[in-house]
Amino acid sequence: MSGISRKQFGDTFSNAAIDLDDPDLRSAVAGAGLDAGQIDALDGKADGRVTGGKAIDALYDEIDRLDRTTSGLASKEERGLWGALRGAAVAPRAISADQGERLAKAAQQMVAEDQPKAGQLSQWALAGDAHCKNPDLSSPTYAAKDSWKCNVFAGETFNRAGLPFPLNHQSHYATANHLPTQSKFFQPVAGLDDVRPGDVLSIQRTGGQSGHVEIVTDVGRDARGRVVSIASAGAHEDGSHEGSGTAAPLVSAAATDGRAAQVTIADETFRLLRPMAPPANGGAR
Repeated sequence: MSGISRKQFGDTFSNAAIDLDDPDLRSAVAGAGLDAGQIDALDGKADGRVTGGKAIDALYDEIDRLDRTTSGLASKEERGLWGALRGAAVAPRAISADQGERLAKAAQQMVAEDQPKAGQLSQWALAGDAHCKNPDLSSPTYAAKDSWKCNVFAGETFNRAGLPFPLNHQSHYATANHLPTQSKFFQPVAGLDDVRPGDVLSIQRTGGQSGHVEIVTDVGRDARGRVVSIASAGAHEDGSHEGSGTAAPLVSAAATDGRAAQVTIADETFRLLRPMAPPANGGAR
């Protein structure tokens, strides 16, 4: 596509569905000589929407092919199609409480399955060698030994629960330090007492240090409903664990900072983030 790179195209629609029933898009697709039925089938679901990284990439190829192998889209047509595609993008919504429970259970199951044999390392340990199952990754073995794997553990948990997790330009899971900036995939939890299972505990670190991420699995509350503990599951130096220690500084700080879901302690910023649902499912299951 003239003047529109594959990366720009993909970034525009990351974790967003393209609504093929949008009237402006229907007109633009017809004017460009594209087959709406073929476009709808790119993600394997004839539901009037296109979603998912591979389908969006294939859509770029389809438009680019038309642009290169025929007389091409006229400049006005291409701009119109590009604008119509963006106008038909459906933004995702936050996951439901039920989806959050499923995500939390998936994280707990990941920990339960992490049972290395005597003398062997956990695949989630720093020195372990993880194997990923998400087909959208460029390599299922990129998280090799001597690499921190908290983001990989989280990404694989999301994939198991059928939820989207951001990928970087190498088609690997986005690093923990970058997760708070991924507004298409996460939104800030309003306050500490709004946290629930399935939320993401993010620790962003400065000074070139690796961040950390875990999945909230349980929330302890007092008689007034205020949060007194947050259990979370994630990958650590020696393997995967579930416990309340990682979130303890955030919970402790809440006693003096107005029950905020974000707090900075030294060079670490603790945040609670709520995942966004797959847009093709309307944001809920």
